[in-house]
Amino acid sequence: MLKRARRTGRIAVAGILLSVGVAQAQEDPFMPGVIGAESGMSAIDFDSARMSFFNEADTNGDLQLSPQEMSEAMAHGGSPLFQGVDIDGNGLISLDEYMQSGNDLFDRLDADGDGTLTSGEM
Repeated sequence: MLKRARRTGRIAVAGILLSVGVAQAQEDPFMPGVIGAESGMSAIDFDSARMSFFNEADTNGDLQLSPQEMSEAMAHGGSPLFQGVDIDGNGLISLDEYMQSGNDLFDRLDADGDGTLTSGEM
């Protein structure tokens, strides 16, 4: 139940961030030296970083990532944590698919289920 509630809350927060255009990360939360990195990365921080990546990668603004957009973004310093999955097989990664694949990844990485990714879990 905790994972389901956490996942639903993260999707809602991500949608709010997208709608107000706030999801532009100031720093890369996967790099050492980021404020709060010592204590780990919360689900909201993880989603915020992924939303920032998605917004930068979606160069045509259609809220979908084409294979070319994803390849170009990954070639410019994208982390494997920013990968997305084309769930419906249409050749594009929609925002919903991207966020769902991020939620699934977070849940897999969060080995102790505490809602925070530590450096050891990443």
